[in-house]
Amino acid sequence: MKNNKLMNILLISGMALLVLSAASAMVMGRFNTATIVMAVLGICAAAAYAANNRDTVKRVLTDRSTRYGATAVVYSAIVIGILIFLQVILTIHSKQWDLTKTRRNTLSEQSVKVLKNLKANIKAYYFYSAKAPVAGLEDTLGLYEKQASKFKYEAVDTDRNPAVASKFGVERYGVVVLYREDNKSQEKVDTLSEEGITNGLIRITRDSKRKIYFTRGHGEPSLDAPRNEKTGYSVLKEELVSYNYEVADIELFSQPEVPKDCSVLVVAGPQADLFEPEIKGIEAYTQRGGKVLVFEGPMVKLPKLDGFLRTRGIYPQNDIVIDKTGGMYGGDPLMPIISVYGDHAITEPLKTASFMPDTRTFEIQQKFSGGAARELAKTGQGSWGETDLNSVKQGSVTQGPGDLKGPLTVAAISYTDNDTYAGAKPGSNVMSELVVFGSSDFANNTFIGTEANKDFILNAFNFLAGQGDTISISPKDTSFEPLFLSKLQGRMLLFIPVVFIPLIFAALGVMIFLRRRKS
Repeated sequence: MKNNKLMNILLISGMALLVLSAASAMVMGRFNTATIVMAVLGICAAAAYAANNRDTVKRVLTDRSTRYGATAVVYSAIVIGILIFLQVILTIHSKQWDLTKTRRNTLSEQSVKVLKNLKANIKAYYFYSAKAPVAGLEDTLGLYEKQASKFKYEAVDTDRNPAVASKFGVERYGVVVLYREDNKSQEKVDTLSEEGITNGLIRITRDSKRKIYFTRGHGEPSLDAPRNEKTGYSVLKEELVSYNYEVADIELFSQPEVPKDCSVLVVAGPQADLFEPEIKGIEAYTQRGGKVLVFEGPMVKLPKLDGFLRTRGIYPQNDIVIDKTGGMYGGDPLMPIISVYGDHAITEPLKTASFMPDTRTFEIQQKFSGGAARELAKTGQGSWGETDLNSVKQGSVTQGPGDLKGPLTVAAISYTDNDTYAGAKPGSNVMSELVVFGSSDFANNTFIGTEANKDFILNAFNFLAGQGDTISISPKDTSFEPLFLSKLQGRMLLFIPVVFIPLIFAALGVMIFLRRRKS
């Protein structure tokens, strides 16, 4: 009696393990070690029951009254088993057909190629706000996950999971962090589109990091200063490291040339002019396609650096911006509010104003021999460029006839085609870019976190460092295309699935019932 109860429990446990194994595989989308072990234990339990109850099993199988019922149960179990098996297979190897006209639910060929070439496991963390999630982004990340087994994603509510956000250095909503598991590196993606995510994958899967060099030896801010040192650049360095950059400083005057592994060369807030060999080194670097970022603040005389900028169509002015509008709202007149941005990839994502304390202005020559320059940001109408710098030092300024009237350019970009640039060597055939800001203070530990300052600066770095290895993916057309049906078509759409098809099955059932009754 006791043995029979144990066998019954064993049979029930075995069947439960088989069902649990199939259900787990369906939920996870694959068979793993745990589901396989459960299936094997379930089969073993059922086999043990059959071996210890051979007479019962034989009687059930040979008895006429139960044979028909058992046959029906077996057939039903076979059908259910086949359906479960097919469901599991289809869940693991799912196939999706994109029937939209513009293929909006399909990844581009470039993205598919990048995903197929993944060698390391990549996990994407999408940090969002429950109040304002980015529409369609999780669907896009889901397409990446379906395309490659090495890519997984997780949506993280930043407010509910601040520890995860802190781990990856995320301080705002709407950011995707790509995490490479083998070398623990990460890449932040601010452009939340297929193009942005794929370019992030390209960058993080490279075995070598992009390297950014900051010049030193001319009174530049320190990269290794404590965070509480107001003029230091340590916070900027931390941000660049979180974007998978390697950051170092360099004394150009002791180097024969700018290192070959330099992705971006930064001249940040020098208080003394660069030496002539350094200028020549930077010139040679740009001629081989180098990218340069300059933070040049006011009230400093840098004739050699200014001369280099002028060859790129950017003319620094010997002034400092006064913005009475900022003073009206309790701010500092020497910290202009920058809300007028140029049409460029660097400034396109910016939705709020920037603040540039102690900034000079630039005159832009839009076309020059072998290149072109354009504005990235301007001051407002209520600002001017104060040319009487002594009055600024004395703390008393008024707009005079010799001052520059706003709006004034405080950030610019220059493109140089070295194949046609007058100063380049013949056959250079590469493009170089130069971005310049009129303030070095707005990138320091004090002001980098103010409004859109950090985004503006990091966008410039990402643009310059990413030009050589990114791809362009045309955005999908997401316009709404309604399906218009005639009155007859609408009625048929209702009649066929709701009335006609159920009637066919009902008629077949009645026919089978009548035939069996006659026989």
